[in-house]
Amino acid sequence: MAEPAEPRRADEEEVGCSGMRRFELELEFLHCLANPGYLNWLAQNRYFEDEAFLEYLKYLLYWRQPQYARFIVYPHALYFLDLLQTPEFRAKIANPAYKEMVHTQQFFFWQYARANRIKEKVAEDVAAAGAAAAGGQQAIAVKQEPLLPG
Repeated sequence: MAEPAEPRRADEEEVGCSGMRRFELELEFLHCLANPGYLNWLAQNRYFEDEAFLEYLKYLLYWRQPQYARFIVYPHALYFLDLLQTPEFRAKIANPAYKEMVHTQQFFFWQYARANRIKEKVAEDVAAAGAAAAGGQQAIAVKQEPLLPG
């Protein structure tokens, strides 16, 4: 079975700007996708009903590759880009109440993200220290055994 072809990338003449400028514009648009209010606006203005726009969103998935993702300042943009691939999310985000719920959850994520990362790091360090201590006790127990039988 043949591998799916990568989406065709228009050249500079078709787009009307240089490769670097295009990179900047696509990155800026991708960052906009981190804003639930903007997603709601796109849905209410029926952008998600346009097949060409949906193809563009699919094309933007290349930003998930590490060589591109390192330029992303708002990582939620990638999360929302993935969600926008599903018709269910595109339909739900048109609802202002759903948009507010998503925005609130996003806020709570960022509010507690640092504290949660610190808790996870501390838990990992405690587990590693416990494993090291258990390994050290076994080593001590081996040393305490008599060398000669009997």
